[in-house]
Amino acid sequence: MRLIGRVDKLKQARVEGYIKYPPNYDSHPITFLVDTGCSNSCILPDDILKLDVDHSTLPTVTKTIVTANGPVNLKVIPNAEVVLPVYVGLLDNKKAYLSFPMEHLAVLPPGPNYQPLPKELVFSLLGMDVLCNFPRWSFGKERLVMENEEVVGLKMSFKL
Repeated sequence: MRLIGRVDKLKQARVEGYIKYPPNYDSHPITFLVDTGCSNSCILPDDILKLDVDHSTLPTVTKTIVTANGPVNLKVIPNAEVVLPVYVGLLDNKKAYLSFPMEHLAVLPPGPNYQPLPKELVFSLLGMDVLCNFPRWSFGKERLVMENEEVVGLKMSFKL
């Protein structure tokens, strides 16, 4: 099975994926930046607005989270899923969706003076909590290929 990320001009890999969360579990497409320095995946402010998440009712993380930009106050979406398109089959020619259950998916809600970013700069972070499921990586000029030959304990489907 392969997860393929597009590599941009800045040599950053991005993966198109979906977020599913209660109560209705509708699929919501977003772009993730592959971030090996991020322990946990995190949905950033523009995607919170895009997904129409009512962040005022979400539980707050009680410990201080320190990022490259300093400390932040995170909230969490309980019982969410990160769903990523993967390629499977003998020739990696079948597209399937692999679901990563998240007991607590971190979100960084927009602050009171938040200004939306240009569309090309909008992404959330795909952290090592998901990326560790792909032990083999190869990096090319225009793509990052992450591979896993075994799917253990994860839900795969051919529909979203």
